[in-house]
Amino acid sequence: MRRWLVTIVVLVGLVMTACGRASQPTVQPPVGGETVTGVAASRLVVVASLPILASMVKAVGGELVEVSAVMPGGADPHTYQPTPRDVATLAEAQVVVYNGGELDPWMERQLEAVRSKAKVIVLSEGLKPPEGVAVEEERVLGTPEPEHDEEHGINPHFWLDPDFAVIYIDRITAGLVEADPAHAELYRANAARYIDEIRNFDTWAKEQIATIPPERRKLVTFHNAFPYFAAHYGLELVGVVVLSPGREPSPQEVAQLVARIRAEGVPAIFVEPQFNPKLAQTIAQEAGVRVLELYSDAAPAGMDYLAMMRQNVTNVVEGLRG
Repeated sequence: MRRWLVTIVVLVGLVMTACGRASQPTVQPPVGGETVTGVAASRLVVVASLPILASMVKAVGGELVEVSAVMPGGADPHTYQPTPRDVATLAEAQVVVYNGGELDPWMERQLEAVRSKAKVIVLSEGLKPPEGVAVEEERVLGTPEPEHDEEHGINPHFWLDPDFAVIYIDRITAGLVEADPAHAELYRANAARYIDEIRNFDTWAKEQIATIPPERRKLVTFHNAFPYFAAHYGLELVGVVVLSPGREPSPQEVAQLVARIRAEGVPAIFVEPQFNPKLAQTIAQEAGVRVLELYSDAAPAGMDYLAMMRQNVTNVVEGLRG
């Protein structure tokens, strides 16, 4: 009888334990990362327009942020159309990061549509080209002419110059600190380390570019994304294949570019993965030069900012040094 009572007590205890466990809520890991004790439940939800900008946010935020990009890797931001899922993601964001200018104007429109209350960081806001670099922003074919005030008429691809990338990191840091002041020191420490990495990369990149003979330091790119990169590294931007995304050059413009490549002794043409390379390949064949790849606003999935920049420098050196 006593043995039977003990058995009943043990069985009741097991049932109560199982019920207690079943009643506890299951904590799901955040999208894009594993659960971190004490951090996952309080991660700051950040949405960036481009994956390359999301990688910058991740470098500063670390495990304190749950960051995603609206645009998938390899897509063209100039012509990207956000999906309903993108809009829903933006509606849930606590912090939104985008470049600004005519690169990702759809972000501003979607934020207005969902009446977002998020902290918004516009990375290129108020930035000016370096002295002596007069560049106009691209305009997608079929879009209205932008207003020409201080926020318009400027090429938006600032991050391809490491000096501007540091400004981007500073702005991301300030935004995260404002949204989550309890972790301010961690954000600032992460940013300081990442800026050191950018500076170290830049030193290496300048050493690599210096190995190209001066007369061969000339760039022809697919679209007008690299004026700041070229100016920073002492490269001459001789021409671009497509002046505006979505606008095919005329036969006369193609012939003029081929003639310029030959006259200037340009060793290579650089294409970008988001664009059809056939036209550039035809021009390269006519001019008798190589075709290599560069990344600007549509880096392959999984490639962060510094990896993209290292690959760009490596490809430029390979294409121009000969």
